[in-house]
Formats: sequence, structure tokens, C-alpha cells
Amino acid sequence: MKLCTYLLLSFLAVRATPEPRRSPVIIEPPHHVEFTNDTGTTLTCSTKGQFQLDWLLSDNSPVTSLVGLRRVLANGSLELPPFSAEHYRRDVHAATYRCRLRMSGGFAVLSKNIHMHAVLNIPWEVHVADEYVMAGNAAVLRCIVPSHCAERVGDTDWFTDDDTSVFKYLGSKYFRLDDGSLYISAVKPGERYTAFRCRVRDRVTGSLYSSQYYGHVIVTEPKGGVRPRIAVEPRSRRVSVGHDVRLPCAAHAWPVPSYRWFREHHEQLVPIEKTSLWPRASVLGGLLSIQRLQREDAGRFICWLNNTAGGESAHFTIIVTEPISVRIKPELMRTKSSADVSFDCKVSGHPIEVVYWIHDGKVLKDTERVRISDDGHRLHIKNSQQNDQGIYQCFASNTRDQAYGVTEYIIDASDSRDRNLGNRSRRAPLARSTHAHDSDWNFTGNRESKPELVYWFSEQTLQPGPSVSLKCVAMGHPPPQFTWLLDGFPIPTNSRFVVGQHVTLQDDVVSHLNVSRMTEQDGGEYACVASNSAGKAVHAARVNVYGLPYIREMPKVTAVAGSDLNIKCPVAGYPIESVSWERDGQNLPLNRRQKVFPNGTLIVEQTQRGEDAGTYTCQAANRQRHVARRDVEVQILVRPKILPIQPLTNLLREGMRAAISCQILEGDLPIAFRWEKNGQPVTSSPYAPSGIITRRMDEYSASLVIEHITSLHSGNYTCIASNVAGSERFTVPLTVNVPPRWRLEPTDVAVAAGQDVTLQCQADGYPKPNITWKKAVGNTPGEYKDFMFEGSSRVLENGSLVFERVAKDSEGHYLCEARNDIGAGLSKLIFFKVNAPARFPMKSKTVQVTAGEAAHLQCAASGDAPLEVSWRSPHHHTIAHHLDQRYTIREQVLDDGLVSELSILQTYRQDTGALTCRASNAYGQDEMLIHLVVQEVPEMPKNIRIIDQQSRSIQISWTQPYAGNSPIINYIVQYKEAPEPWPTTPQKVIVPGSVTSASVQNLQPATSYHLRIIAENRLGQSEPSQLVQVTTTEEVPSGPPLDVRVEAKSSTELTVSWDPPQRDLWNGNILGYYVGFQELNSNSTALSASGPGGASYTVRTVEGAGTARARTSLSGLQKHAAYAVVVQAYNSRGAGPASPPTTATTMEDVPSLPPGSLQCTALSSQSVRVTWEPPPTRGRNGVLQGYRVTYAPVTDWYGSEDAVTKQISGLHTTLSGLRRYTNYSVTVCAFTAAGDGVRAAPVYCHTEEDVPSAPADIKAVVSSRNKILVSWLPPASPNGVLVGYTLYMSVIEDGREEGTHKRMLSPSTLSHETARSPPRATHQFWVSASTRLGEGDATRVVTVLPSDTVPARITSFSRSIVTPWKENISLSCNKVGVPIPSTTWSMNGAILESTLRKNVTSDGTLVISMTQYADSGNYTCLVENAHGRDEVMYGVEVKVPPQPPVLAVVDSYADSLHLQWSDQGDGGSPILGYVINYKREHGDWEELQVEAGTSEHVLPNLWCGTRYQLYITAFNRIGTGLPCDIVHAYTKGTVPVKPKHSQMITLNTTTVTVWLDSWGDGGCGILYFVIEYREISQSQWRLVSNSVQATERVFSVTGLSAATHYQLRITAHNNAGHALALYNFTTHSLTGMLEGEVSPAVPAAGPRSLGGARVLLPAALSLLVLAALVAIVLLVRRNKAGPTETVQPETGVGESPSVAQLQNKVNRDQQYLATRAQHPAPQHHYKHASNEYIEDICPYATFQLTKPSAYSESSYSGNVYSGPYHSVRGSFVYHDLKQNDKYKGKEPEYTKVRRKGNRLRDPHSESQESDNLGSTDSEVKKILTLHLPITEYEDDASDDASALHSDSESGARLRPAHPTAYPSVEREESSSSSENSGGGVVRKAFPSRKGKAGALGKRHVRSSSGYSSHNDETTFRRHRVRGAPPPQARAARRPQGDARSLPD
Repeated sequence: MKLCTYLLLSFLAVRATPEPRRSPVIIEPPHHVEFTNDTGTTLTCSTKGQFQLDWLLSDNSPVTSLVGLRRVLANGSLELPPFSAEHYRRDVHAATYRCRLRMSGGFAVLSKNIHMHAVLNIPWEVHVADEYVMAGNAAVLRCIVPSHCAERVGDTDWFTDDDTSVFKYLGSKYFRLDDGSLYISAVKPGERYTAFRCRVRDRVTGSLYSSQYYGHVIVTEPKGGVRPRIAVEPRSRRVSVGHDVRLPCAAHAWPVPSYRWFREHHEQLVPIEKTSLWPRASVLGGLLSIQRLQREDAGRFICWLNNTAGGESAHFTIIVTEPISVRIKPELMRTKSSADVSFDCKVSGHPIEVVYWIHDGKVLKDTERVRISDDGHRLHIKNSQQNDQGIYQCFASNTRDQAYGVTEYIIDASDSRDRNLGNRSRRAPLARSTHAHDSDWNFTGNRESKPELVYWFSEQTLQPGPSVSLKCVAMGHPPPQFTWLLDGFPIPTNSRFVVGQHVTLQDDVVSHLNVSRMTEQDGGEYACVASNSAGKAVHAARVNVYGLPYIREMPKVTAVAGSDLNIKCPVAGYPIESVSWERDGQNLPLNRRQKVFPNGTLIVEQTQRGEDAGTYTCQAANRQRHVARRDVEVQILVRPKILPIQPLTNLLREGMRAAISCQILEGDLPIAFRWEKNGQPVTSSPYAPSGIITRRMDEYSASLVIEHITSLHSGNYTCIASNVAGSERFTVPLTVNVPPRWRLEPTDVAVAAGQDVTLQCQADGYPKPNITWKKAVGNTPGEYKDFMFEGSSRVLENGSLVFERVAKDSEGHYLCEARNDIGAGLSKLIFFKVNAPARFPMKSKTVQVTAGEAAHLQCAASGDAPLEVSWRSPHHHTIAHHLDQRYTIREQVLDDGLVSELSILQTYRQDTGALTCRASNAYGQDEMLIHLVVQEVPEMPKNIRIIDQQSRSIQISWTQPYAGNSPIINYIVQYKEAPEPWPTTPQKVIVPGSVTSASVQNLQPATSYHLRIIAENRLGQSEPSQLVQVTTTEEVPSGPPLDVRVEAKSSTELTVSWDPPQRDLWNGNILGYYVGFQELNSNSTALSASGPGGASYTVRTVEGAGTARARTSLSGLQKHAAYAVVVQAYNSRGAGPASPPTTATTMEDVPSLPPGSLQCTALSSQSVRVTWEPPPTRGRNGVLQGYRVTYAPVTDWYGSEDAVTKQISGLHTTLSGLRRYTNYSVTVCAFTAAGDGVRAAPVYCHTEEDVPSAPADIKAVVSSRNKILVSWLPPASPNGVLVGYTLYMSVIEDGREEGTHKRMLSPSTLSHETARSPPRATHQFWVSASTRLGEGDATRVVTVLPSDTVPARITSFSRSIVTPWKENISLSCNKVGVPIPSTTWSMNGAILESTLRKNVTSDGTLVISMTQYADSGNYTCLVENAHGRDEVMYGVEVKVPPQPPVLAVVDSYADSLHLQWSDQGDGGSPILGYVINYKREHGDWEELQVEAGTSEHVLPNLWCGTRYQLYITAFNRIGTGLPCDIVHAYTKGTVPVKPKHSQMITLNTTTVTVWLDSWGDGGCGILYFVIEYREISQSQWRLVSNSVQATERVFSVTGLSAATHYQLRITAHNNAGHALALYNFTTHSLTGMLEGEVSPAVPAAGPRSLGGARVLLPAALSLLVLAALVAIVLLVRRNKAGPTETVQPETGVGESPSVAQLQNKVNRDQQYLATRAQHPAPQHHYKHASNEYIEDICPYATFQLTKPSAYSESSYSGNVYSGPYHSVRGSFVYHDLKQNDKYKGKEPEYTKVRRKGNRLRDPHSESQESDNLGSTDSEVKKILTLHLPITEYEDDASDDASALHSDSESGARLRPAHPTAYPSVEREESSSSSENSGGGVVRKAFPSRKGKAGALGKRHVRSSSGYSSHNDETTFRRHRVRGAPPPQARAARRPQGDARSLPD
């Protein structure tokens, strides 16, 4: 039953309180990701559930895909694929990324920063430098790697010259420092190993690199004292917790200094031995090693060095880092809205540099409602709102580590209270450090941690009846156990109370308390207690159940006297008004020890049995005075107290009896006794080995007895008394005195001198015996004296005597005594025998001698006779006089040994080395090393390199030469100006011998100097080094240009001229000038002479040097404006001071802005009033002379009314004499002395109404026998809106007028039929028209005579009709007559037959459809019957668009083309303007609209040196005419001109310097350079930079190998294309010479020099033959290349300079400036034959058969337009296909004209004519209409619309472009306008015409998509034009993203 109840309650608990939701866990990359360009890498982020992943850069912008460099995969991962070195991009491969995960509900989580670092897999160069060290000091050898590779060094190993691993086999004097250096302690002369090499491992690639040469440890022995000098630079060490660190305090000092280490603590120095880290530290010489570094070990450490010459100190700083971990408490927060919430960010680790908060992926800022603490560790949100929900992250980071914690905040939408709502504080699963060795903050492994509650229940109030489940979740290690309490007492034993506990996968312990059917008696304070061996955690909260007060039974409460009593009254029921306590009827408290709290808790402090034991009563009451009471019994217990016992020390001896008594003073019975000895229980038995017996004396005492005591019984005895209240213990020490006895008795010892020996003497006893040593006086024992411990002898703690390296004088009789004042003590006499082997007191020494002098070497050996001494050379050969006459050996016997002297008569350099002196006797042998150092003056320095050139200083370096076995003291750098001879005492700079570089100061700019270097040691100076010539760089000029003059050239141009600065102020060669100009306004009162560098000046650059007067024009200026002009001279280093400002004013020009506020108001039917405002001041461009008002009636589209212009001086006028009721167009312009300005936009006004004129004509004819038909035409001048016609009729019969009748007719009625009554009378008719102002004049009177017949008559009227083409017109021919007359139409006298376009309807009307120009003429309608005939004539005029103008390019410039054209006909309507269409090669079509009235235009903003195609169209009111023939033109300029090898390159051992300013720009400014290089033996180029700006004068390629053949490739780009140059060069060898250079002869080399000649001579001959073959091959290839080389970019291989050129050439700058000249642009001859295709596809697919008049019907054939685009013999059709191969179907040819977006215009659309004139779309439509044939209605064959589609399109096919890795594009360009090409131009050789272009003021209109691009590949059956690139090359030049596609 209990099991079922438990399961049911568990189910209810799960439903009531769901498992706490978890914050998202991100699987993300580490904080730092390193990879090589050979492997690439992929970053992946993911989490559980549904999410959207995107990647961000460091500025939170989204990551975009870059072709070949970076892409986002379909699964969201970010891939950086492998890449070549030239494609390395820092913003891609060394960037910071982070991923963002978006979950449902808009929540988002950010990952930590992911620092990417791609490294190029390039071999390293590793080397080890030599280290000089004084004997006995420590040496530090450094493994030097390239600086950019230092961070990648993983492990560093060291090897000797025989490849022995140093750390594995050479012992404890070699240490590896934390930077990989080799630390060698106590280096001595003659050590076995003095040459070392290092090997490093690249931790990214795993590759191993070894140093090519060995580094040597060179040991010296100074003769005098040397003050300590630190050899290793102290620095800060950053070490992780748990790692080891070594601090090297290496110094150069003599004598060898002593070292002491201190730690700085609170600004005081504490010896390292007295600090807490000493157990983990060790000191060897000057090396301090600390193991397992801890956080508190961080700080400063000081090393003190001291010897007899002085002292020194070195300071080191240890920074201990600890991985960062972050957690947020609570991890989940759920509240209602408008609540205040707080989150705590718990951060651990060190150092913490930045802490910030993120909310749903966005940085959280401090606001009034959202507060972040100063340290960032606390977030507080006031009055929370819905948008505050989401995921919060707390990030903590430093420069190397980052971590974050996550919490989730949810706002409940419901107002209902969740009674099972819990609080949660969950560890952030993402709070991980980025280090692999870090441990998580959640206590895993074997580390104990106190329990921590991460979820707990809340206080609840409920009604009786329902079930309740309380839940607590805790974590800790070991996993905690839960217990539950109710009001401090255990949970009642009741089936309704069930407790459960389980462990989750995250090692959290979850415990539930389920209570079924809650009653009011179950209420109270519930508590969950989680406990383990490390501690416990408690949470308590009340569960209130509504009901009457109730107090549960309380068990007896016991307390220990002296402790505090705490009783909580278990009150149930709710609500409770009060809880009180009483005792014996009195309410508590009664004294200060008693405290009663409102929650029912009673506390009694320091309880006492007599006063506090008894019965206590708890009483609870509610507001209704319902009371509950309950008693509790309190019992006070007393712990035992022991009577103090006297200690038993220094009283007992072995054999005595001992007893200890333990008496109790107070305590409750029963009392238990037990005994311990030294913490262990005592076994009581007379037969036990210990012999200890314990007895119980009575209830309050016990004793311990030892009958026969021994030394084993010594110890601490403890009596422990305990009862139910507690226990008490008392400890008694007991000691037993024992006399001394031998543990290790001394014996006689014999040993060889120099060995270590120990004389054993050890004794036991109590107290511990004191052992002393004495030595017999003389050789016979009897008299002794205390032994003096000194030097190499000492006594160990156990009493043994130790001799280190024992000497002969230690021999003798020794007495060892042991005493402890117990008994007589012990003593023993022994004899210590020392045998003296042969030995040298001094193991080594150094002898220095000058070369050529005699050397005398002595070695003194000691030891027992007989002694033998021998000598060996450094090469281990025996030295004897008979073997070499230079050697002499002498010996002298001494009392204690022998002295041997070796003399060398004359020393040479080869004698340097370690000679061995060996001595031996019967007891051993020894060796002494004597280092003979033969010293001489040093050799001359070599490999002199110029490492820096400044204007007044030169930095020079060299290689240390052979020092002559004596340290180089100084280097002397001598210098002079190049043309002068060396003086007796030249100028010089002296630097210490430890430095191999120097800086020569106080030089003159742009001056050549000769330098040489001399090395000096204590023996003298070396020969001077080879001469080096170097030139200082330039400085900015010191003076301004002189005599600056400014004159006005036009309204937008000023001419500026000036003289150069004074020659002595140039400071180099003047390269050009900066001309700055600034417009002056009326407020300008002072001018600044700060020069063009000021922000207010606009700067123009004028290139050119020399002493002649310079001149330039400033164009594009404001018209009629005052300017201040300053000029600065500049050279290669910058600009000098500016000249004083000079002012001038540009000329007047026509106003560029129209008058404003133009208004027109009608005054009458024939006058209007016009007013306006003057143009803005900025657009007047001069002094206004007046205004010209132009007005004209707005007629039909075909009208040609002449406009009238009226000159006015004011701002208003009245125009009179106008037409009545006519709409007038009025415009106005201002004019200056230069002419008329821009006209204002026209305004329109209508004159007022008036009475109309008479109807234009009238007819009256007999329409039948009894009717008359009257017809008329509307008035020629209606003068208003007609309201009707008045028809007047008069009847005359028999000569008498019967009267006049009139009839009012509607304004739409133009005929009226009336009866002939009477039939024989004469009828007269006339008509008038009326407006709202009245009736106008009447027509003439027409008379109809009586007639019996009805002759043929026409009621229509003859008139003229003007129409635009492609309109439908109807020519009416209304007729009457009886019989019905016949109708005949004729055109120009010829009978007209009906066709599809010209048709006569049944009523005789002629309808002409789609009028053409050929339809113009006179049309006559003739009607006839038997009684008469009549005819009318129509004059039809059809107006068409203009004829194509004739276009010509009259002049070309670097950035513009001068165009002229002539009109060929306006098509009957005045030309309104022109549209110039132009396209650069490989560009898009652009267009420019030009107003009518001009015949020339300068096309601005073009690319330099570029081919352009142009055509022009004219347009009138009818439409846009046909284009002219395409004209080809080139702007001036060529591709860059490459320099010679000697102008371009200088080099040394590892660096080649490229002089980019030696390139010629070809007239077009160079945009940028691409620099690559490779070894001759390799095929792959290494990219150095692909974006070297043209402003960089010099560029260096570093990191080259010495004596290696290289090839350098440089590509220069400008707008005209690019030029490529190849240069071969060879770096210098390490000796400073080029490969193949003969080294100077070495003295005493012997016949070896001859061998060199035998090798060099054949090699030189072979090289000459090879060079000749290469030259022949190149010459043949050049001859085959033909003239195409003038079109293609230049390529070539430069020659390598000779040694003389490299070593003795003059200054690079002077050479460049002296030979600098403008390179003339090569002449280009372009052939435009009529039978050759142009390179790019034209905008129309056409063919041409003949070239008649543009609008004749014969110019259209086959429905395909044959306009003047190509002179092609034959036909072709092309298609602009999509790139996705999904194109199906065909596109008509005429759709290739233009596109707007992806819509194609339908040429048949009826809306074409309605578009506004002048717009791009309407012009496109009108051009498209030209493609419809005029002849389509002429015959049946041409009316077939299907002929518009051609079947020849199948020949086109798609060729996708495949861009190469390095495309030979002439300029990367977009498909936008050419205006984007202006950047980077620094040199121009051709004049610009921008000023002229700007003066014309034309509107520049640019098409959105242009014509068919050249990028759309088309296949034709033709030969490629000579010199044009093949299709593949054009495809490679196609800019990415420039493909176009057709709509389906």
C-alpha cells in the first residue's frame, strides 16, 4: 500500500512541478583556432533542438562567403578551405568570429569569441648565437626563430656537436628555460661540450626545424675583478596554475658572485627560504625553480648578486594565470511582469580583464531601468517588461581566455500563482575554460565539495485536502543525502508522508517530499537538508494550511549544561495571530538568557540544570481567539569534568613502577572510562606485551598501572571520561630515562685523498645522547683536543663525521664519545688513514699570450711519491721536444709534489686550445687543463649592410669578425663624403664590441657618403673593412616656391605660375608641387599660409622638377569667385612650407541657375502678367544685366510657332497682343555680360475667353428632291469653349424674301438637313458660333437655287492634315446625289487602289493605317453622276524622327574625348536634343543627353588609355532617330613602363628592395602593384602583396635565404591595363659576397688557392656558354613575337647586376632622379576595316546590304533592322544567354537594344508614343519602334509578323568564364559607371579637359543595365582581330558578378 501511495504521489509531483528547463548548451570551437594554409579548417556550432545558426565578425556584421577563401556550408558550418600564400587575407584568416544560435521565441545565444589564426606553412630559419661567459658563471644559449613564428614554438630540444641530447644524457647542470633557452650552470674552461644546436617544433604543423650552425660557449678568465652584469634580460613570466617556472639570474662577473633570492611581500623583501613556497622551490647558483605554481605565488622576485667587485640585482615578475569559469545565479528566473530581478555573475580565474552582459545576442547597456554593477558581476532589472525575457549571458575574458555563463528569464503571462513554483540556481554548462587541461567548476573527480542547492521549493499557502510535493535539488561531491524536517523535528511517521530521492545524469541529487491529503495539522516549516562528508546545505520554507491553531506533540528535549537550548513550537493552522511560551504559568522571557521569537522559537542561552530544567508550554492563537497549547519536557545534562593530573617526566628509570589516577569532579552517571597512549587505545592485561593494567576504582575514578617500566612505555597517556551529555579528556606525559648504548660503533678507516668518507658513530638513549668527536694530539693517542669542524668536514645529526674531498692533513686518531648524563657514557678510539693520490689543486687555468711570442705553461701536482707528469696537445697528441723543436719541458720536485713547465718558443693562432697535464702515482691519477689562448688583433668586419637610411642618419650593421681570441672592445665606424679623400683623422662613431650595428648621425640630406669599419681589441685595431657607399635620404624642402602669380583664364580656370624655391633649400630633388586653392567668401578677412595641408584648401598635384618656371591650370572652379592660392614644393620625403596666399577671381560666365518663383497670370483675352525672382547668388556667375522672357503658344505637337523673346530689366512684365483663349508657355532666363543663362522651367497660362471667329467654311447642297443639306467647319479661332452654332436660313420666292429663320444647334453638330419648302424657292444659309461670352461672326451666305435634279456633290471640305508617323488617319468624302454618284480616290494625280493599309470604306472614307513618311502627298476624292461631279483635296504631311547625325572625334585627352556632329535632317519637326551613347572596352554602355542647339561636346570622366565605342542619336517630338555609325576612339595613355634592373632592385643577404618610383606610368596614373617572387628552382610564385599602393616609393621583400637564386615578378596596374616585369637576382652569401665571388686569400692557405681556380674557371666558362644560349633563344622568340608586343602588356627578365654595381653604385635616389624622364607613350595604330568585326558585340544584332536613306522603305528588309552598326558582309544573330544552361526558346533580335531590370519592351505596345520625351525609357521605346518595317502593309508577304523571328539563332552557345588564380585583367572593374576609376592616380602625362566638359553643363544620364555586355560569350565563324585577346582571355578579364541573363 505504501508503495502504491508513493508511486501515485510521485506522478502527481511530476505533474505539479516539471523538471526544470535547461538553458541551451552550445557545442562550439575553442577560443583560439590555429591552422595552416595547407589544411584549412571548419568551425561548427550546434545545440539541441531547433535553431537557426549564423556567423558574425568581431563588429557583429554577418559573415559573407568569399570565393576560395571562406564559405558557409549548408549545415551552417563555417569553412575556411586551404589556400595559397598569395591569397592570404588578414581580415579572413586572422579574424575573430563567433556563432549565434537563434531559438524559437526570438531567444538567441552567442558563442565565445573564436580567434582564427592561419599560418603559412613556410620553413623557418633557426640559429644559435655564440655566448661569451666568464669561468664559473652560468651561460644562456638562445634558440632564435623568426619573430613572426615565436608564438608557434612548441618544444625546444638541444643537442651537442656529436648529436647527444642535452637533457637526456648530460646531467643536472643543463636546464631548459620556459622560453626554450639552454641554461648551463657553472661553466668551466675545458668542458667537454661547448658547441650546441637547437631543434624546435612548430606546434601548429608539427614540423621540426634545426639550427644550421652550432652556437659556441666561449669561456674567458679575466685578470681583474669584474662587477656583476646581468646577462639575461629580466622579464615578466606568465605561467598557468600547476606548471613549473625557472627564473634565470645569469650574470657576467669575476670572481663568481654569490646569489640570494628574495620575494617582495608588502613592499618588504623576504628571503625565499622563509616563504611558504620554499618547499616547492630550489636554487642552483642563480637559477630559481618553482614547481607546481599556485595562484598565491604571483608577485615580484629579486635576485641579488654580489662579489668583491660590486653588486647587482635583477627583478622578475611572475603572473599566475588560472582558467576562467563563469556561472550565473540563478540559472533560471521566472517572475511576473513589473517585478525587480537580479542576476549574479560568479567569476573565477585570473586575470579577469573584461566582464560584460549579453541579452539574446546583443550587448546589454546600462540604463535607468537596467543596472550593471561597476565590476560587471551583478545585473539588476527594475520593473521588468516582456522584452526583458530571454537568455542572458555573462562573459568574462582576458587576452588569452574567455568563458561565459547562461541564465534564462521568463515572465509568466498568467496571473495565477503556481504553488509548485521553484527557484533554480543551476550551473552553466557553458561555463568552461578554453584550456584542455582545465577542470570544470562543477565538482567532478575526487575533489570533495560541500552540497549546494540548485533548486528548492517556495513558501505556499493552501486549503486542506489536496496533495503537495516539495522538491529540492542539490549538487556536490560525494553526492549528498537528503533528510526532511518539519518545524525542526523529523517528518511524522505517517503513510501520508513519503520521501523519495534519485540522481540525474548530471550528477544532481533530486529529493521529493510528497504529502497526500493535506490537513491543517500538516502545516509548518518544512526543511530539506542536503549533507555529505564535506558539509551540508539547508533550505526551509513554510507550508501554510488554512485551519484552526494546532500544535503537534513535541518529544522530550535534552540540552547540555552551558550550551544554548533552541525549541521551535510546531504550530499548524493558518492564519496564526501569535505564538507564545510560558513556564509554571509565567510568560517567557523571565530573564536575559531567554528569548522568544514571533515564529514560535524559544532560545535559552547557557543552560543550567537547576534553573532551566522543567516543563515548558507553547500556546498559539488566531484572530478569532482560538487557542492551542502543548507542553514539552526539557532535561539538562552535565558532562564529566576530570581532576588535573601531574605529568610524569624526569622521574622514572627503567624497572620502576608507575601509576596514573583519573578522578571525576562532576558529571551525570553512569560515566565510562577509557585510556589512550599516543592517540591509540590501551590494551589492559598483565600478560600483554605492554604490561599495562587499567582498573576501575569506583563510579567516579579509574587508574592505569605499569609494574615494570621500560623505555618503550614513554609517551602521552590520555584518560577519557564520557556520559550521555558528552565526554572529557586529560593527557599526561610519561618519560623513562635510558643511558647511552651503541647503535653503530666506530671502526678504523683507510681512504684515498680527495674522496668523500663518513666515520660512523651513532648511539641511542633517553634523553638523546650528545655525540662529540676529538682528535689525538700528535701521532700517539693519549692526549685529545676537540675536533674543529671547518671546510670540508661536518657532523651529521646522527653523530657521524663526514669528510668531503678528504685531505692528507686529516689523517690521525679520532675519539667518539656519547653522553646523556644517565650513567658513565660511551667512547671509542679509531685510526683514520688518508692515502694521497696524484692530484692537481687547480683543475684548469687559462694562459693568454700574444701571437709570435713564447708561452710558458706550468702545472703543479701533489701526492705521494713517485709522481709522473706528461703533456698532451689539444688534439690529444703527446708533446715532446724530440717531436717538435718549439716545445721544451722542465720538472722540479717539491716536498708535497712536483712542478712541470712546458715552454713554446713561438706561438701561432693554431696553438689555441686546451692542453692536458696528466700526473699519476700508485694511488691514482689526475689531469689539469691549461687553456692556451693565442691572441692577435681582430680581422676586419664583414657583411656590412645598410639597415636604415634617413635624411640625417644612417643605420649600419655588420657581422662580427674573428676577434683574435680577445674580446673586441670597440668598433670604429669612419665616414666621409663620397667625393672627398680620406682625411688623416676622419669623422667616426665608436660603439662597444658587443654591438654589431651603429647609427651615424648629423649627416646632410641627399648626400653620398663612404663608410668603413675597424674592429679593436686590447691588442690593437684591425684593417679597415671594405668601403661602402650610401646616400642619405631626402628631407622635405625648407623653403616655399617664389614669385607665385595667379591669372584668370576662364570662368572656371585660373592659371598659376611660380619659380622653384632657393636651390639650397631643396633638400633633395623637387618632384613636383602641391597647388592649394580656397574659395574666399565675403566674410574672409585673413588668409592662412599653412599650406595645402590645411583642411580648407583643395590640393592639385603638379609633377615635374627643374629650375624653370612652372605653370598649371586650376579648372572646375566656381564661376566669378575669388580664390586664394598657395604652392608647396615636394620631394620624395614630403612637402615643404607653403607660399603666402595669392588671390585672383575667375571670369564671369552665364548664370548656371535659372530665375526662381516664375509665375504667370492672365489679365485678359490677349494679355498676361509674368513675375519671377532672381537666381540664387551661387548660380549667377557674374553681374546680372537683365532677363529675357520667352513666350510662345502651346500648339499641337507638329506646330512650329516661333517663340517671342522680350528683354526685361526688372522682375515682372506684361505680355500683350496674345491670341485669345490660348495656352502660352512662358520661360525666363537671366543674362550676364557672358551671355544667357539657364532658363527656368516653363510655366503655362491661358488667356481669357472671347467670342469666336466665323466658322471656317460652309456648304449647302441639294441632298434629295425635297431636302437641302448644310455643312460647315468649326471656327479657326474658337476663342473659348463653343456652346453652340446658330444656323440662319432665308427663303426668296419670286424675288421676295420671305424672312430669316434661325435654329440653335449643339456645338458638336457640323451639318443640318432641312426641307425645300417651297420647292421652287431660292434658299440662303449662313452659320455663326457662340461661346459663353456671346455670338461671333457669321460665315458667308450660300445660296441653293431651285433644281429638278440632284447632282453629285461632296459635303466634306478640302484641307491640310499634318500627322506623326505610325498613326491612323481618315479622309472623309461625304457625298450626295441622285442617282448615287461614284467615288474615286487619287494620290498626286494617280488613281489610288485599296490595300491593307490604305482602304476606302463603303461611305467613301479613305483610311490610312500606320502612316509612313511615303504617305505624304495630295489626296483627291472625285464623285460623279449623270447630273454633275465634285471633288475635294486633302494635303497630308507625315512627320518622322530626325536623320542620324554624322559623329566624329576631333580630339582625345587622357580622361576625355572632344566630339562633333552635324545634322542630316530633322524629319519635319525641330530637333529637341541628342543622346550620346558610349562604352569603354570591357564595360557597359552609358548615355549622356545633350540639349539642342549645339554640335560639339567634351565627354568627361573617361578612363585613361582606354578604347571607347560611341554613337549618337537625335530626337524630336516625334521620337528618337536612328543611331549613327559606331565610332571608335582611344583616350591618351598606355600601360605602365617597366624600369631597368639597375633602376629597380637593390639587395643584400636576406632582403631585396624594390624601387617602385622608377616605373613610368605611361600617362595614366598607376593604381597599384602586385609583387611576387620565387626561387629559380621552384614553379610556384609566392605572393608578397597584391595591393601595394602607387604612393609607396620603396618596398622591401624580406625573409630570403642567403646566396640563393630568385626571380621577382612585379605587375603594375593602371586604367590602360597592366605591365609585367621579371627580374632575376641572387642574394648575397653570409660572407657578404654574391654566389661565385672569390673570397680573399687566407694567409698560410698553401696550395689550396690553386684548387679554387681549377674549379672556378670551368664553372665560369660553362656559365658564359649557358648565358649565350639563353640570349639566342630570347632573341629568336622576340623576333617571332612580331608587332603584337606593342599591344600586349610588357614582360621581360632583367639582368642581375654585377658585384661592382652592387658594392660601388651611387646613391639610389640620385640615380633615379638624375635619369628620371617622361616615357613617351607608344604610338598605337588601329585598323578599322569594313570587313572586320569589332571586339565587343554591338547593342544590335544586324546585317547590312545597302545604305540608302534612313527612312526609305528600302532600308528595311526581312523585318530585321539593318541600321549603321556593323560593316559586315553576311549576317549573324547572337543571343545573351543565362549562365545556368536553363535557357530555352529564342529572343527576337530587336529585344537586344536596352533593358530596364529584366523587362523587355514590346515594340508593338500602343503606349510607346505616350511616354514623356527625354526619358530614358521613352527613348528606348522610340528606338525600338524604328525596327518595325514601313512596308508591312504594302504587300501580303511583308505583313507576316512571324518574320520578326529569325531561325539563325541556333549558332549561339554558352561559354562560361573560368577566372584563373591570377587573371591577367587590365583592371578589376565593376559593371557600374566609369566614374569609379578615379582613385589612385598619381602621375599624368596628358592634359585633362574636365574644365571644358564642365562648362557645357550637360545632363549626364546613365542607363541602368546598358547594352549587351562584352562578357556574354558568343561564337562566330570569323577570325579573331589581330592584336585582340582571345575569348578565353576576355572571359578571364570578366569581372565577377557581371553576367547577365534573359527572362524566360
